[in-house]
Amino acid sequence: MLTQSSGPASESFFGSLFNGAKSAFSRWREVSRLDSREIAAVAHDLSISSAELVSLMFTPSESLDQLDKRLAYAGLPEAALAASHPDELRDLRRVCGQCVEKRRCARDIRHKRMATPSKYCPNELTLRMLAREARQARSAQVLAFPARLS
Repeated sequence: MLTQSSGPASESFFGSLFNGAKSAFSRWREVSRLDSREIAAVAHDLSISSAELVSLMFTPSESLDQLDKRLAYAGLPEAALAASHPDELRDLRRVCGQCVEKRRCARDIRHKRMATPSKYCPNELTLRMLAREARQARSAQVLAFPARLS
């Protein structure tokens, strides 16, 4: 005899599965309306290949949520990064969207394990470099602050 689970975990799983399928179908419909020249033009504007653009269009939004959390853990507000390093942010998104370690990353974020990304995250080196640069910029501002009071 089969029993149906009505707990929040099963609702969450099936709801998430349904929403993901609905979102993917919506993106597929949008892409199918574009011809290859339009896709190539958009890809060119973003400095990526057409294949990368199509891949990113089908990237689940959870991947970008994971990147947002990684940025926050590194002390890199996305808005500030978009203003100061737009090319790097674009590359971080592209790499994250194509990463094969999404499940591992999600699990690490869920369990707040920030030490392990260096073992698998293709963006980790870039994130560390940007975080170091941001810390140095903040230190320079703090050191310059008393001089402005004079």
